[in-house]
Formats: sequence, C-alpha cells, structure tokens
Amino acid sequence: MKRERLLIILTSAVLAFTLSFSAVGCLVTAFGLTLENGTAVTLVCAGFALFGSLCFSFRRGGVPVLCLLALMLGYLWRKDLPWEQAASLLSQLSQVYDRAYGWGVFRPGGWNGAVDYPVGILGALLALLVSRTLCRGKSTTLTIGAVLLPLAACLVVTDTVPEEGCLLALMAGVLILLLTGGVRRDSVLHGCRLAVMVALPVVLALGILFLAIPQEGYVNRSKELQESLLAWVEDAPQMLETPELPGNRVVQGQESETINLTYVGSQILQTYPVMDVTSGQSGTLYLRGQDYDGYSGTGWTASGNRQEVFSLENGVSDTVTVRTRGVKNVLYLPYYPAAEASLVDGAVENTDGLKEYTFHRTALPENWREQVGNGSAGPYADSFGRYLDLPSQTRTRAAALLTGLLPEGGSNTEKAEAIGAYVRGSAVYDLQTNRMPSGEEDFALWFLEKSDTGYCVHFATAAAVLLRAAGIPARYVSGYMTTVQAGQTATVTAGNAHAWAEYYEPALGAWLVLEATPAIADEEEGETAETVPQTAPGLSEETAPETEQTVSTSAPTLPVETAEPLEAPKPDLHWLAGLAKGLALTALLLGTLALQRVLRLRLRRHAQRTGDTNTRALALWREAALLAKLLREKPPEGLFTLAQKAKFSQHRLTAEELDRFDVYLTASRQRLEEAPWPLRMICRYLFAVC
Repeated sequence: MKRERLLIILTSAVLAFTLSFSAVGCLVTAFGLTLENGTAVTLVCAGFALFGSLCFSFRRGGVPVLCLLALMLGYLWRKDLPWEQAASLLSQLSQVYDRAYGWGVFRPGGWNGAVDYPVGILGALLALLVSRTLCRGKSTTLTIGAVLLPLAACLVVTDTVPEEGCLLALMAGVLILLLTGGVRRDSVLHGCRLAVMVALPVVLALGILFLAIPQEGYVNRSKELQESLLAWVEDAPQMLETPELPGNRVVQGQESETINLTYVGSQILQTYPVMDVTSGQSGTLYLRGQDYDGYSGTGWTASGNRQEVFSLENGVSDTVTVRTRGVKNVLYLPYYPAAEASLVDGAVENTDGLKEYTFHRTALPENWREQVGNGSAGPYADSFGRYLDLPSQTRTRAAALLTGLLPEGGSNTEKAEAIGAYVRGSAVYDLQTNRMPSGEEDFALWFLEKSDTGYCVHFATAAAVLLRAAGIPARYVSGYMTTVQAGQTATVTAGNAHAWAEYYEPALGAWLVLEATPAIADEEEGETAETVPQTAPGLSEETAPETEQTVSTSAPTLPVETAEPLEAPKPDLHWLAGLAKGLALTALLLGTLALQRVLRLRLRRHAQRTGDTNTRALALWREAALLAKLLREKPPEGLFTLAQKAKFSQHRLTAEELDRFDVYLTASRQRLEEAPWPLRMICRYLFAVC
C-alpha cells in the first residue's frame, strides 16, 4: 500500500510540475517577460506540485491546501510589490496586444519591471489544480483548459512564440492527461501506472513531430483567429448602438506613443486587412501615421508640445482616399497634403473618429534636386533641436561610423543618401532577427556593429540615428507603404505596415523620406532585387521604382513581400512537403492511439489475472460496469452482488463465480463489435474495451 501511494504521489508531482512550469514558461518566453529570480519561480512550481500531491493523496488533504492558500493570500495582501508586478504584467501584455490589434495600452504609473510574483502564483495554482486532478481521479477538462490558457494568450498574437522546450513539455503533459484520464477515473493507481508507461512514447512522438514541423511551420496558424477578433472589436461599438454624444466615441488606436526597441525580435507575417486606399496615380504610396522624436537608445517616444504644418504648396496633382477598417487614433497622410495639415505631437489626431477621408496631395517639383544645391543651411531653429538629440555615447560611436562616409560640403540630401546606402548594406533583411541582447544599451549601434540581419525597425532606427549624428534633423516614422494603381482600390494589410526615417531638407523647407530598408533577396535565384530609391519625397507613376519592396511593421513591424520574380516562377511543390508532414503527423497520432490502447488492455488484463479471486473479481467488475454503460444497459444483478461480496466480505469467490464475469464480458464485447463503426472506434481507442 505504501508503494502504491508513493507511486501516485511521485507521478502526480512530476506531471503537476511539468504542466505548471511549462505553462508559465510559455507565457514568459512568448511575451519576453522579465524574471528577477527564475530559480525561485521554478522552486515554487516544484514545491506546490509536491505539496499538492502529498495532501491530495489523503482523504482530508484539501484542508492543509486551503490553509496554505489563505496564508499566501494574507501575505500578498500586505505587500505592495506583488500588486505592482501584477500591474506590470498586464501592462506588458497589453503592449503586445496593442501592437497587434490597437486595443490600447494599460499604463499603471509607468511600471514595466519584473513579474516574478504573478507568474509564480499562476504556477502554484496550476500545480495544485493538476495534482488534485491526478490524485483524486477528477475530470481533466477544467485542468487542461487552465494549463492551456497561457498558451492560448500567445496564439492569438502571431509574433509571440513560446520557447520550444516549454511548448514540448506542455503538449506532452496534456497528452498524458488525455490518454490516461479514462483509466484514472476507474483507478488512480492504474492511471498513474499508465502515465509512466506512455510518458516515453509520447515524448518521443512529439519530439519527432517538432523536428518534422519546426515552429515557423505552424506559429502563424492563428491568423484566422486574429482576423475574427479584430473584426469583432471593430464592430462592437456599432453592435452596442450607443448614442453618439460628445466625447462618447471610443477610438481604436493603431499608432502608439512609444516604441520599446527591446521587444523587437523575430516576426511572423500578418495579413489581416487594415484599410482600403484609392489614388488617382499609380506608384508607391507612403501613408504617414506617427513620427517619433525622442531616442533613448532602447526606444522611441513621441514627445508632446509639438505642432507644425505638414503640407506642400505645389498645386494639386492627385487625390488619395483612405477607408480604414475600424476607427484609428490618427489620420494617415500621403506625401504631401496640398492643403494645410497640422501635426500635433507628430501625427494628425482623428478627433472626429473618421473611417473615411480624402486628401488632395502634391509632389515635390520636378527640379527639386537642383534646388537643393550644395551645403546644408544652419544653424537650425531651436524647434529642430529635438530632432538632433542623441545620448552622448550614441553620438560619439555613431560619428565614428560616419568617418569618411559623407561627402564634404554636400547637401542634407546628398549626405542622407550616403547614409541610406550605408545602412542598407549593413545587414541582410530577415524577419527572423533575434531581440537585442540584454547586455546591449543602444539598439541602433548594436544593429550596425553586431547584427547581421534586421527589418524595417532596425534599418529606420539606424538611419535616423546616423542622420542626427551627421547634424541632420531626423525622426523615426511609422505608417504604411503600399503600391497602388490609378483609380483602383488597394487593400492595405497589417503586412504593409512600415517604418522609415524622415530628414529635413532646409533648401526645400520640407521633410523627405529616407528609405533605408533594403529589398528582400530573391532566394530561389540567389540574386538580390533592386533596392528602393534612396530618398522618396513623393513617388508617382513616373518616379516609382520598378521593383516593389518587402516592408514590415513598426513597434515591432511585419513585412509583406510584393517583389516580382526576375524570371518565370518555378512550380510550387511546397504542397508535397505539407502533405508529407500531414501524413507523418497522422501516422504519429494513429500510432499513439494504438499504443495507448494496447497498454491499457495489458494493464486491465494483468489486473484481472493476478491476485486473489476477490481482487480479480473487482477488476472484472469494473470492466463489466463500463461495458454495460457503453451498451446503455444495467449490469446483471448477480454480478453486482458478487462484486459487493468480493469487496466487503471475508469470503473468497470461487473460480465458478469468476467465470460468470467472463461470460458476461465475452458476450458484451461481441455485441460492441457488431455496433456501428463510430461506436466501435470510440470503444476501442477511447475506452480500450474491445
């Protein structure tokens, strides 16, 4: 008896720790949360898993668990730090969801630190829940839902990818719970034995699955869920039918006031629609959303108390109509509005909650390069000082990178084009770029000096920093870039979001676009596509580049490839690889189902053939009761009497009495074999009775 209880406790503790630790591990690694003491969180999960398994293995074990929870709640109630860290966790999660859906950011007093307490509490509660389910033979539905909740929080945002080890452990634990749930409800001991037996095959099968289908092959499967969530949120105000009173309109944000560059890491393409754009001219269209003037080394901020006119008086050449999917917090400006447009704190606020608006736009004069001339005007007005500010160490190191790079006596445009060419050649465009290491203090310098890859956030940040180091007013801009055909409506998706740098050209009195992000290379042909123009002040059909560019979002941003192949495309045979992976996955699942059935049958037969006649009779009765339930009938009264006699009487059943169980079991199994095939499959692989 002691050995049996020890097996239950150890099996429960290991599974409870695996599921609780892997669940919080998925949350931490996917959202890049900060833990001051990861070892302490691990020990909390392990300690509560063992404590819960010890307590719940006894009849009154729930009492000490409740006492411990009450003490823990009382301790947390008297401390401020756990509540501050809980607010920090909500803030960090809301930042990620805001970048994906524009839902807004929860800002609890600017706290943005470690989250050890809330993560540890979550792990402790999950460990207790799992251990109770295992030791008491409870239904696994609630438990599996709880441990999968942190993973579900990651899946609705495609660029939050859990670490593979945590994901593998979580899936293995959930599969073991599912495969052993039926046996555990009949016998906790047999359920634990089955869990031990299936653990290795499950881990091996999942390991093969992870090798066959790497993460990049399945992390983007949540796109449909993202689109439905976004559509629901955007339609919610109309569904509620609330009166439109002044100040009653809720504006769904898209452009945030800050960009935390420490969050910028590996990205996955998002393709849900954001807006529809119609232009009178064909070409590449930049739609300016928000500019950022403050650079700290680890982020960009859009400071307040700024107001400027952003327009160009050169005659109307085109109209651009924007229809957004949902209300955005800013109006997206084409380059350049012909009528006066006022930027307030770096953007045109959508104070009226518009979903559709039209701008008359114009372009720079055809001879604008001749007007630039040589030499940049200066000194600049005091209002431009903010666009030249850099941390002192950043300025020193950036200036060193510019040594011998800039043309002497050149205009701002000539210097900007030299900087753009340098930045574009500094790294390869790649979405799978890791986050800046924790030991680095400056994002732009880390990218320029150490990173071999990057996407538009990296290139635009580096360009803006180098422009400032060269004495040229510059700022980081987020928005959208797409290709339009005259008179045709183009759908702009989240994948068209982009980031670029703007620099000021005093000879024109205008801010010009510096496109520092290189076009993606043609991987199949091994050739590099043409890069976009070095400066893009306002592209029309005549000035638009022939080769379109892959762009990505800001904060962090995501790309969309629109480049035309240089040669005829080769036949797409990727479906063969997908078919092979699907067949391999199906084979693994079928093999796992067959294996667990065989193991459960062997355990049941072993229990029915070993021990004294009373023990064997009880094992036979459990299967007889299950078969009767599946056949929707009552078990024979005589068998129930024999089972009661075997359990509570000192009398030992005879071999003839045991045969009565075998006769009923044989007849019941034969009737199930004649049942419709769906019922047969359920009985065979879910209940393992035939």
